[in-house]
Amino acid sequence: MNAIFPLAYSSILFVSLTTICFYLVGQLRMTQKVENRLVLLEKRLQTNQNLGNNFFKLGQIYLRKKTYEKAISCFRNSLTSWDFNDRIGLGSLYNTLGFTYFKLDQYEDAIYYYTQAIKLLPDYTLALTNLGVAYEKKKLYSEASSAYARVLKYDENNQTALERLSFLKTKDFLRT
Repeated sequence: MNAIFPLAYSSILFVSLTTICFYLVGQLRMTQKVENRLVLLEKRLQTNQNLGNNFFKLGQIYLRKKTYEKAISCFRNSLTSWDFNDRIGLGSLYNTLGFTYFKLDQYEDAIYYYTQAIKLLPDYTLALTNLGVAYEKKKLYSEASSAYARVLKYDENNQTALERLSFLKTKDFLRT
């Protein structure tokens, strides 16, 4: 009996350490992949290849790394060279810019960019939902409710919009 405890303890320790090592190696590979992509995109930008799209991709990497100021700079650079006939891509870019400002708690800017996305794509439910959340952060509950109602106009089963509207009603933020 006394010999089983050290063996079980050693086995559990070995399995735990092995699992941690595999996890760390996976994280290192993923980080290396992102860093290589970052270098590649920066080189492409120096050669003026597909500026709008490459700035957008670079901004997305900075956004994932939570380097929001750099992400905003890249997204704004992307805006200046984006094909304005690409309404879907441009709407996505505006929504992403809004999301980045939202992460910085700059709700006015976030609202502006979400609104720009919606002007291009009125049925863009993600931007409408994001707009509603930003309005809530600014305590503009009526505007938030309106944004969520527009989401439901295009997607009547949207769980986020249904839950947020229900929350606003139960907290009596909305006078019905």
